[in-house]
Amino acid sequence: MMQPATFPAVADDGLPPSRRSLGSVLSEIIVMAIPFAAGAIIVSGLHLGKVAVLARAPQAGPLELQSMLQPAFLLVLALMEGLAISNQVFSARSKNNWPRSAIFPASWRMSAYAVLGLIVVAVLAYFASSFLPVEDALLRRTLDYLPLYILSLSAFVVFDIFYAAMRGQGKLARSLIPFLGLAAIDLSTTYVLLTEYNMGFEAVLFGNLAGPLVMLPVIVLLLKREAGPVVTHVKEQVKIRTTQLLMFVGTPISLTILVGSLSAAVIFPVLADFGSEYASAFLVVMRLRVSFMIPAIALGSVIAILVNQLSDSSTPAARLQYLGIGVPVVLGFYALLTALLPFWGGPMIALLVSPEHTTTELRAATDLVMQGLQLTFFFVSGAAMLQVVMEQLGRATQVLIIAIVTELITGSVVFYAQYAGHNLDIAILLLCGVSGLTFALFLVQFGFLLRQLGRCDAV
Repeated sequence: MMQPATFPAVADDGLPPSRRSLGSVLSEIIVMAIPFAAGAIIVSGLHLGKVAVLARAPQAGPLELQSMLQPAFLLVLALMEGLAISNQVFSARSKNNWPRSAIFPASWRMSAYAVLGLIVVAVLAYFASSFLPVEDALLRRTLDYLPLYILSLSAFVVFDIFYAAMRGQGKLARSLIPFLGLAAIDLSTTYVLLTEYNMGFEAVLFGNLAGPLVMLPVIVLLLKREAGPVVTHVKEQVKIRTTQLLMFVGTPISLTILVGSLSAAVIFPVLADFGSEYASAFLVVMRLRVSFMIPAIALGSVIAILVNQLSDSSTPAARLQYLGIGVPVVLGFYALLTALLPFWGGPMIALLVSPEHTTTELRAATDLVMQGLQLTFFFVSGAAMLQVVMEQLGRATQVLIIAIVTELITGSVVFYAQYAGHNLDIAILLLCGVSGLTFALFLVQFGFLLRQLGRCDAV
């Protein structure tokens, strides 16, 4: 059985009192969430900007390929988030429980795992592309681009691992500039190569690489400055602790996202059977929904980081305050935003799929999918926030079990809608029902977490 790593003791770094007012807890969450929100805006701009650039391309091919490669993107995302969140938890725990210098070698170790994993996946994709007999032209092109697309995301994955270490320390403001530079270089490179040089999907690959490669040295230097002088005698403890986090935090997180990517692999081809414009419309709405839920994920991460930054000697009541106050407030805020979605969702779609640059069929399909999936904006965002909180607080396995069950249901209902008359309305209604079920299950699990902390406090 793996023994826990023992680091040299460090002093508490200005820990808050165990009992605090509602306003005090909320103000701490909000102050820390401001740079998170700024980072969320950058991420939203990167995701939506890429869709907007592709939607305005002279040819429709790049957007179609991006839609078909969405499952591969989610696969890379699974690997990235498992490693990045593990590194974020390691960094947050180092705040008051072990030397901060350990976060730098831990980040390099996580990055090495990431690059190795992506190489393995790319090699497997190459063999699949070479030996699988595929007659469909779009699927053939998707398989041909798959290995290069996976490798093109490697620099961004490494960047995000170092960025996660800065998040864990609560030092987001200074790391926003390289993140903003990354997004700007990525989008501008893609746009110029796509419109001026007519490079097709190769423009996306170069864009994926350009931004992270330029800004990676900057984020590395920022983290090195934050970590301070290297302490060589903690090398073995770093190895043990990162392995533990990858086993009990990172692996369940990666598997949870991977399960989601498997359902996406089902959803996109099935939606294409309703018409190619519906696959693209679903991509647009999903990217908009991802951008909508990014602040919820950021706020959930803030709450989890604040809990993890507390020293091991902190009372359970201190952890309970962040969870019992922060989570309900965020859920209420998102319920209000979702209710107002008809007033602001239309202009956002107009920015992404302007009728001047896209077909009227794509715009009509996007409006239809957007209207049908409105409730999922709250359900998915609320579930995502609860998910990141519980994953970082020791309940990642429970999250994985819920994800497996709900994703199996998702794939099943989409197949049912297709083979029961190709009814898109039924597919959208069933997707709303599944997202509501997922949110309810996460809410129940979060209640168990609060009850567990409450019992510990009573003891």
